[in-house]
Amino acid sequence: MQMLKNKTKHLASVTVKVIAVLYILALTVIACADYVIPERVSVTEARINASSVSTTDVVTDNSFDVEAKLFGTLPLKKVHVDVIPESMLIPCGNVFGVKFFTKGVIVIKLSEIETSNGSQSPARNAGLEEGDVICSINGKEVNTVEEMADCVEKSGGSTMKIVYERDGNRKTTDMTPLLCLSDRKYKTGIWVRDSTAGIGTMTYYNPRTGEFAGLGHGICDTDTGILMPLNEGNVVDVQITDIIKGRKGSPGELKGDFDSKKQGELVLNTNHGVYGKISDDTEMMKFKPMEIGLKDEICEGDAVILCQLDGEDVKQYSVKISKIKQDDSIKNFVIEVTDKELVEKTGGIVQGMSGSPVIQNGKLVGAVTHVLVNTPLKGYGIFIENMLGESPVKE
Repeated sequence: MQMLKNKTKHLASVTVKVIAVLYILALTVIACADYVIPERVSVTEARINASSVSTTDVVTDNSFDVEAKLFGTLPLKKVHVDVIPESMLIPCGNVFGVKFFTKGVIVIKLSEIETSNGSQSPARNAGLEEGDVICSINGKEVNTVEEMADCVEKSGGSTMKIVYERDGNRKTTDMTPLLCLSDRKYKTGIWVRDSTAGIGTMTYYNPRTGEFAGLGHGICDTDTGILMPLNEGNVVDVQITDIIKGRKGSPGELKGDFDSKKQGELVLNTNHGVYGKISDDTEMMKFKPMEIGLKDEICEGDAVILCQLDGEDVKQYSVKISKIKQDDSIKNFVIEVTDKELVEKTGGIVQGMSGSPVIQNGKLVGAVTHVLVNTPLKGYGIFIENMLGESPVKE
């Protein structure tokens, strides 16, 4: 009898241990599943129509929530689904020039001025900082260096009310110009910028909306790094005149001459690219539209990019994709140039190639955004769906 009791106790102990192990394993599986399942995913309309997904908590016409379940029964978490319209886009790869004019003027430097009371900085005293965008002075909109200088000179040393933006927030301050001893003019100790120009590459053209997108990143001020607010942007043709090859520690660059004739205009400058309209899309329509590939369709391995060099037509060059990151940044994956011809011409990825379309398995999956300065053969790419997400034209 005692032996039977001992066996019973032993079996009970084993059973408890087994249950404990299974419980821990179940918790581990759930934790792993919760970690692996993303908080947000994107799908095309075709996938939704072809599936039997039942949606809950509809947010907008282009997004909804679904309940992710383990083994089809155990609820794990809600996943937000963004529905991407069926997009057949024309991949471009042609270079273009931009003449960019800001909305407001950007403070790029603060300095001291010599006054009868010693060196002073009215701008610094007013609390202004590098990177601020001055929007108006005494209620008058200011968009150029000349407009600001005129306001300061006409102040006669009177205090001015300044409206400016910092980190997306609008603020107000008072600033009093001081008389400079050297030239007897009123000054504020501010260096500002109101425009820039550069070369980039078009990523895609949407034949249904007439919109193009390019760069894969925003146009930022070279001194402060802030995204430049767009007032007006003219798109012009560019003739490439020289290619500065990239080397370790020194990124290369496409150099070219701008055409004086306006070919289009920018309508939006965002962290995920620039967007605009072309006056004549005849050249664009010579190419065939292509399906887009969402981020979960991109895989590590071979791909191609499209770009235009030496005044040639757009050509295709081989690359490899690696280190894919499922996030909303503009550095979603790494691109390595493997094409010998492109390496011979440019040394890899150079400035001006930003926006070059990335194509994999017959689909437009993204665009080149940055070069790795210490490894010019490599650069970053952005998912095409991230660029589409910032588009001002919603289909």
